[in-house]
Amino acid sequence: MIDANAYLGNWPFRQLRYTTPAALLGKMDDLGIEKAVVSLLENVFYKDMLAGNRTLHTAIKDHSDRFLPAFTLNPTFPGWEEDLAICVRDFGMRVMRLHPNYHGYALDTAEGTAVLEAAHAHGFVVILTVGIEDTRHHHPLVKVPDVPGAQIAAAVSAFPNLRFLIAAEKFAGITGIWTQSSHTENICAEISRVQGPVGDIEKLCETMGADHVLFGTNLPLHVPEAAALAIEHAKVSAADRRKIAQGNAARLFGL
Repeated sequence: MIDANAYLGNWPFRQLRYTTPAALLGKMDDLGIEKAVVSLLENVFYKDMLAGNRTLHTAIKDHSDRFLPAFTLNPTFPGWEEDLAICVRDFGMRVMRLHPNYHGYALDTAEGTAVLEAAHAHGFVVILTVGIEDTRHHHPLVKVPDVPGAQIAAAVSAFPNLRFLIAAEKFAGITGIWTQSSHTENICAEISRVQGPVGDIEKLCETMGADHVLFGTNLPLHVPEAAALAIEHAKVSAADRRKIAQGNAARLFGL
């Protein structure tokens, strides 16, 4: 399998397992995950994204056969364009991760438009991270709503030639984004926060087509077996199961 949505690093509100490359690789081996697209979890809160991106690059450079880095950009931070240039030049950046809700901007603002235009110019895949964990579990002083689906639908419609992965979104949010978007060929979604209704994977395949659904775990924040079992028990064809488990991610990320 290929995990389309994972992290390395720590979370300030609870202790996590599988936060280091060695630990994450061990869990991947246990589950039969060949490769994972990873970002640095601390970059959700760092002011300086480049510091976190350097940490990620250093941590995984000896495991390029297993990890594909998704470097985080924050277009509200002064000098983010230079940070992007460094990530491209020094780290070989191919995938951009965005956290609009945690970084305090909307995708339809000047900042959001600028970072998506930069991604388009470089031919990146953009991981639009809707949330990190269930908002009911947030610290009472750090309540961060998920990125609104209508905002995401408008963004993917405005950039039909930019490839998007919708990450950490629930079933209703994914289907809402799909139906509200004027262009859908450029949209994929991973399933780490899809936890119902009954037959959720089958229903996503019916709505979006199996070519647009990807396996993702949201490790180390979520229990990865949930997503793996969802695919294993989904009532889809063997060919569609292979697409969801690895084929779609391999095509999207060029793996």
